[in-house]
Amino acid sequence: MISDPIIATLEKIVSLHDGIAEPASEHILNALLTENIASLLSLPEEVTFTTKADVPQSVFVTYHSEVLNKLSDLLATKGLITALGVKFDGYLKTTGFEKTVTDKFVVQNGLIRFLDAKPSTTRYILCNVAYTANADEKRIGLVSFIINELTGVTPVEIGDALFWESDRISVDDQETPLSIPIDELLKLIEHQSAILVGTSLENWQAKLARAKARDEERLKAYYNTISSEIRHKIESKHLEGDDKDKEIARIEATNRELERKLLDIQERYAMSVEAWLHSAMIIHLPTVHIQCELQRKKAKRTVTAVWNPFTKIIEPLRCELSGEPVYDFYLDDQSAKIISPTVWRK
Repeated sequence: MISDPIIATLEKIVSLHDGIAEPASEHILNALLTENIASLLSLPEEVTFTTKADVPQSVFVTYHSEVLNKLSDLLATKGLITALGVKFDGYLKTTGFEKTVTDKFVVQNGLIRFLDAKPSTTRYILCNVAYTANADEKRIGLVSFIINELTGVTPVEIGDALFWESDRISVDDQETPLSIPIDELLKLIEHQSAILVGTSLENWQAKLARAKARDEERLKAYYNTISSEIRHKIESKHLEGDDKDKEIARIEATNRELERKLLDIQERYAMSVEAWLHSAMIIHLPTVHIQCELQRKKAKRTVTAVWNPFTKIIEPLRCELSGEPVYDFYLDDQSAKIISPTVWRK
């Protein structure tokens, strides 16, 4: 996992636009660009990007560089939604899930029973969300995550399902309606994007907070010194009447100027973030759908869990209030709705 946010962003953008990107180190990325992207950036098709200034025969990239600004414009273009299928040559088991289900899922106030298991295709949606963050400077980035379209669980892993290009097959995805309502899907994308974008900006936010606190302390020290000197003048000269009122007015004016300057600092370091779905891929994977019955008192319902042969795990279910993936959960009394422990305790 690359921690340098510029290199991580460049890697994803190059890959999204049919190029090849291979990190050589934490701060160096070797890339083979498509002809049109290379032309857009005014770079050769084979290029090395780096965030260190002392790497020979490379393109030095910072948050203020022209290359990153051009890539930011590229991300602003409308992305694509594509679909593909993946072959699985192994055996999709349908037995042995009775114990696995009860071991994997813990229902704190109810029961879960295995009903049936059968091979079936599950669609996974790989979402690439681009973002631009602005404060005292500009940052661009890209986060990616996968949604299980059947269960609505995100983020999920699909193992090495996309590793072998020879196993990819074309599919016609236009006729099949979504299992999850589109408005709910959009909420899932927005929610997960906010989490990942927030995580990717944590270090920068901490840096901004430190800079803001430093500037505020300096400003307060400066203006408080002025106010202290005025108070000292009033006391040392034993000012009274109009002379004293004039100096007190100066203190009040100083405090107002301090408040105005503090508001300027607050505005300077305030962060605004814009994010949008740049592209998405709908991946059709052969999986096993496991039908399970949930019971809480008289409330019963059937839910589908998914076993993915590429990860060899039963994927979690989804809390129906918070959306978080869960293996350990509670059921409500009315309809056996799945509720995570964190939500239940509230």
